[in-house]
Amino acid sequence: MYNAVNKTIINSYLKDNKISKTKFSRLCKISVNTFNKIMTNQNFNMICVFRIAKTMGVPVCKLFV
Repeated sequence: MYNAVNKTIINSYLKDNKISKTKFSRLCKISVNTFNKIMTNQNFNMICVFRIAKTMGVPVCKLFV
């Protein structure tokens, strides 16, 4: 599914918590390739956005542009 995800929120979360992409992907229980697809707005599964929102502790609607 193609979606426009708000990358600035995710990037600021990574910087604030000093987490690498790999560690964040592990925390979200998604693969690094899926995380890269989300960040480049490629085709990905929608459930991954819910997992990212749960890990970050934000509502899902804040992750969309």
